[in-house]
Amino acid sequence: MVVFRLIGLLFIIAALMALGSDALLSLEKSEVTMRSFAELWALVNQSSYDAVAGWVSSGAPEGLVGPINTVFTYPAWAVLGVIGIVLAGLLALLRRGD
Repeated sequence: MVVFRLIGLLFIIAALMALGSDALLSLEKSEVTMRSFAELWALVNQSSYDAVAGWVSSGAPEGLVGPINTVFTYPAWAVLGVIGIVLAGLLALLRRGD
């Protein structure tokens, strides 16, 4: 349980860092700029992004291609934040059930 709580917090921290990065980038360019989840992933680790993007384009089940590509276009801070909040929320529900 502690490990999942830590992972959830790390996702939330990464979302806040991505939001701060987008804010600084927007100030620098004098216009609102947000990096997509795909752009951030490619900045962090290009080879793993290429591997997943290749799998999505050639080997993923038909029903998953559209939703995955849509998530790739969302702002990075939103995707990471939702993952972190869902992990933290699930842990709270599991702990409450004990």
